[in-house]
Amino acid sequence: MPHDERAVADIGGQIQQYLNEHPDAADTADGIRDWWLASTLMARPALDAVQAALDTLVARGLVARRDRPGMPPIYRQARRNKE
Repeated sequence: MPHDERAVADIGGQIQQYLNEHPDAADTADGIRDWWLASTLMARPALDAVQAALDTLVARGLVARRDRPGMPPIYRQARRNKE
C-alpha cells in the first residue's frame, strides 16, 4: 500500500527531533513507534509508515541502521565526522 508522503515526512521529522533531543537513543522501528513517537503524534502511526520514514532517513545519511542476526535492526542517529 502506498504511503502518504506527507505523513511519512512528518514521522521522519519527529524522529529527527527526538534524536536531536536524545542523541544517544537507539531502538527498533516498533520501539520508535511505541516510545519515541507516542508522546508527539496524536495517533499511533502505522508501522510501515514508520519504517518508510526510517528508510528515508537512512538513505539521507541522517539515521544509522544496525542489523542484528535473527533480531530487528536498531536505528540511531548517524554519527557525523567532525571537521
